[in-house]
Amino acid sequence: MPAKVSAGRWRDAAIGASGYLWGLGAAAIWSGWWTVTRVGVVNDLPVADLAGLRFGISGLLLLPLAWRERRAIGAVGPRLLFFMAAGAGAPYVLVAGTGVALTSAGLGGAITVGLLPVFTLILSILFLREKVTRHLAAGIGCILLGAAFVTAGTWEAGRGGYGLALFVAGALMWAAYTVALKRSGLLPLTATAVISVASLALYTPIWLALSGSARLLAHPEELLMQILYQSLLAAIGALYCYGRAINRLGAARASVFAAIVPLFSVIIAAVVLHESPGLLELSGAALLATGALIAARQKPSSRC
Repeated sequence: MPAKVSAGRWRDAAIGASGYLWGLGAAAIWSGWWTVTRVGVVNDLPVADLAGLRFGISGLLLLPLAWRERRAIGAVGPRLLFFMAAGAGAPYVLVAGTGVALTSAGLGGAITVGLLPVFTLILSILFLREKVTRHLAAGIGCILLGAAFVTAGTWEAGRGGYGLALFVAGALMWAAYTVALKRSGLLPLTATAVISVASLALYTPIWLALSGSARLLAHPEELLMQILYQSLLAAIGALYCYGRAINRLGAARASVFAAIVPLFSVIIAAVVLHESPGLLELSGAALLATGALIAARQKPSSRC
């Protein structure tokens, strides 16, 4: 018995450690996405074009996988597939990207990704019946305080308004995707294929009809970076990493790794774009990251 108990503990520890690594991988990619997107829009690449580029390429790359896994995908309820496709697909990119165009990359990472664990926790309690531990509650409280600091700093600097509202909407959309993915039971890469192919089928034709590809060709110097980040890293790499983290840690716990993004995104935006966050915004980003670390300190799920 002791040997079996010890083996079980080692297995749980390994699952938890791998879940942390997958979550950190997704967080690293997300941290740079806000700045890369901001670079695109300030260089006259509309958000609609970035979304078309992102899902046009990733959708084509993952189309064979979606076809091969069509039975597993068909077994998932249409409502879950809708929330997955809308919450992490083209609609989310359009909402979050427009917010970045109106405000700043650092603010987008702080608000959208910072509030994600709060919305995910609420939805997880309602639909997944996940338990709230003391560490999770304390972490969420810290995250809410950090979001309040960032918001206060934003309003003080006169950079609030519609952009801030779009970031909050984006957080809710991504939380819906997180919970829908957990309930669907799909493998991470299969879920990524669902999102990319759905956006390819439903959004890309509209974008092409509006001459999106012609506008892209007018900015060849931007294409390589945007193709690499939007299509390969953000659309495929980050979603796959995040899906693995959800499978191993659960929806609520996986989402807290996203709160590490605000601090990194603020720093990257300051270095690359020369954005100048105020003391309140920096303090809020630090609180968001701290809340993520606190909330993650609970027993990992044994599912893999």
